[in-house]
Amino acid sequence: MTASHRPSEETLAAFAAGTLDEGLALVVAAHLEVSPESRRDLIEIEAVNGALLDMIEPEAMDADGETLLRGLPTRITERAAAPVAPHDAAGLKVLAPYELGRWQTVGRGVALRRVNVPGSDARVFMLRAQPGTRLPAHRHTGAEWTTIVAGAYQHEYGRYAAGDFDEADERHAHTPVVDAHEGCTCIVALTGNVRFEGFFGRLLQPLVRL
Repeated sequence: MTASHRPSEETLAAFAAGTLDEGLALVVAAHLEVSPESRRDLIEIEAVNGALLDMIEPEAMDADGETLLRGLPTRITERAAAPVAPHDAAGLKVLAPYELGRWQTVGRGVALRRVNVPGSDARVFMLRAQPGTRLPAHRHTGAEWTTIVAGAYQHEYGRYAAGDFDEADERHAHTPVVDAHEGCTCIVALTGNVRFEGFFGRLLQPLVRL
């Protein structure tokens, strides 16, 4: 799979450094699972980070290695032990450690299922839209990061197909239109709020909580 749209270098660097919110990091990880090009970019970034670390003078630690391992979050060890994707997670192995909600219809031709990411400030969900669906024009007060798992959509900033990463924030207003033949399934992380525009969008605002 060749991705036409990929995370920015800043986003990959933050992912490599482990400084992203876990919900946002999960959507980046979903993209990395399906994009060999971005995995190569990440390896290069990690190599640079490793070289920089080698230039730092080592300091003695207050705890031994065994004590540090006991302090790791449980979920990290669970990830290593449970690589199989949960049922109906569109084959994404990165979702294996997370609890998925049931699919819920949130509009004509659009269904959503929550992804429970404990400790995340982002709201994470999978979105499934039928072919030809036109989503209301909207903008955001925070980040909207999306990895397209299957199918495609397009909006004012281009066409996004399976494997692509769509990185939007408060600077972007868009009106996604789902591919007329394939439909679209994606995983999304949102911070801030969604602000629908136009008369019908404002009617939807109190009904759709994203």
